[in-house]
Amino acid sequence: MERATWRRFLGRPALAAFAAAAALTTLAACGSSDDGGGTGTSAGAQTQSTEEIDVKPTGAAKMEVGTECGQSVPVGPSNKDGVYAQMPKELQDIYASYPGEIFESPWATRKIDKKPPWKIGYITIGVSNQYQNNVLKQLKEEFAEAKKKGLVEGELVTNIPPSLAQSTPESQIAAMKQMVQQGVDAIIINPADSVAESATMEELGEKHGVPVVLADVPPAPGGKWQTSTWTQNQVETDAGVLKLLGGKGKVLIVRGIAGNQNDKVLYNQKIQNIKNCPDIEVVGTLYGNWDNGTAKQVVSQYLASHPGKIDAVLQNGGMAAGIIQAFESRGIEVPIVGMEQCTAGDLSWWLERKDSYETVAGCINGLQGGFVYFQTALRILANKGPKYNILSMPAVAIDNTNLEAYAQPGLPLTSDLELPGPKTAWCDNECLDTYFNHPGSVESPDDVVDDPTASPPSEEEN
Repeated sequence: MERATWRRFLGRPALAAFAAAAALTTLAACGSSDDGGGTGTSAGAQTQSTEEIDVKPTGAAKMEVGTECGQSVPVGPSNKDGVYAQMPKELQDIYASYPGEIFESPWATRKIDKKPPWKIGYITIGVSNQYQNNVLKQLKEEFAEAKKKGLVEGELVTNIPPSLAQSTPESQIAAMKQMVQQGVDAIIINPADSVAESATMEELGEKHGVPVVLADVPPAPGGKWQTSTWTQNQVETDAGVLKLLGGKGKVLIVRGIAGNQNDKVLYNQKIQNIKNCPDIEVVGTLYGNWDNGTAKQVVSQYLASHPGKIDAVLQNGGMAAGIIQAFESRGIEVPIVGMEQCTAGDLSWWLERKDSYETVAGCINGLQGGFVYFQTALRILANKGPKYNILSMPAVAIDNTNLEAYAQPGLPLTSDLELPGPKTAWCDNECLDTYFNHPGSVESPDDVVDDPTASPPSEEEN
């Protein structure tokens, strides 16, 4: 079974289990939980400062989209003559990294008659890591704020198995159906297998009028009723690293899990970018399983048998620490390591060497994810009309010019803390307006749009 779990949900404590589980063809079924338990560590364990900092996500503006070396090569979408052709250039640059199909969202015209207060559900895999804990923490905070405004009622309905082995498509499908029976009006989900669960998610939207928001996971091929909020946050990193190399040098690639759909998408972008750099040589391709321990091991083994110089390492997310440790343990100068989906430990290591070391990172934290997922669900319920089935939002891009705004000094490289930053640093309400036909956050029941197909009011009318 090909699992479509998105890489940033795979924290250090659970990665080894995930790598083993990914090889299984079947997994044990699990039951539902309404208490949000089973995440392993406290949802409030984030201790790093998240005060407002004067840094905004830069996305496509951080690197150039094009076909020259050091640019992010457009690999998609596969249906360029669809809604993509009508997007402004800024959005086209962002969506160019998505290789699949992009559709107009059915929720752009489908009216939801249910008025607030609404019930919101959250389904995720059983993974113990800081990102996942912070997503849950922020979802609960967003829910509490929305409840004060009369927008939601009860509590956030959750289904979080106690272990990864119990996170199966079958159990999540059962959880979705149960939530519909309980009167849940919208579901936020990190699917165990987006392909296996796609038919159910489509049915929930089309037949039952229940929006499903995918938490930073692309929809299965052909999925229209699912609204995917995601970031392919490697695009800034890969293009930036190739630019730092000046289009020359030897590059090692460390992929995620063999056969994983997301790994294929990420690797495809890397290879397309490298093809436009004729003086870049890929000296090896390894699988690190999105696990720092595994990445350290396979890179160290590679270095032992291939003593030649390596100028940069491109990786598919969350493995920078393991890669760096592999070089350090062998007394080899650490090359440019792309820090896709960075942690606070990665940034702290980099900050300590800022005067002599340069790289690029693309990251979001769980608090930012929770904010975007919940606000997207509220806007759909309020008939704000998402324009597309995929809401592709650039990650926070970090390089030597803004590193100090995000990096916390003195942390060990192996720290599980996330990068700091306000909950709105990934995509704030102004950013979200770009993806909806009717702009504006949902602050009260009066913000519900009566007719999603009607033209939004002009600025003068507002």
